[in-house]
Amino acid sequence: MPFTGQCHCGGVRYRIDGDAVGVITCHCRDCQQMHGNANAMLAAPKDSVALEASATLTWYESSATAERGFCSRCGGRLFKRPRQGDRILVSAGTIDPPTGMKTIRNVWVESKGDWYEIPA
Repeated sequence: MPFTGQCHCGGVRYRIDGDAVGVITCHCRDCQQMHGNANAMLAAPKDSVALEASATLTWYESSATAERGFCSRCGGRLFKRPRQGDRILVSAGTIDPPTGMKTIRNVWVESKGDWYEIPA
C-alpha cells in the first residue's frame, strides 16, 4: 500500500511506494529532545520515498551515524536517514491515516522518560 504524508504546514510532502517494515518507537534521549517524547517511525527503503514538495526541507547531521530532515517553516520533524544501510525512518505521525501499521519494536527503552510506561 502506498503511503503519503506531510509536515504540519504542507511545505514538505512525500510518498512511500515500497515495503515498509513496520513502526519502530525510539525512546532515546535524542528523540526526547527533538520530539518532546519518544518518536514512532516507519522504516522504509530509501529509494521508495519520493518527495512531492521539498522547498522547505532541511537536512542536518544529528549524529555521526545519521541525519534528520525537518521543515524549516513549521519545524515538523519528518525523516531520519542513517548513513549506513538502505532504510530511511519516516515519523509515523506525519503519515496520512489510515496506515494499518503496528508498532513492531521499541528501542532504547532504557533511556525512556520517567513520565510514561511502555505498553506490553
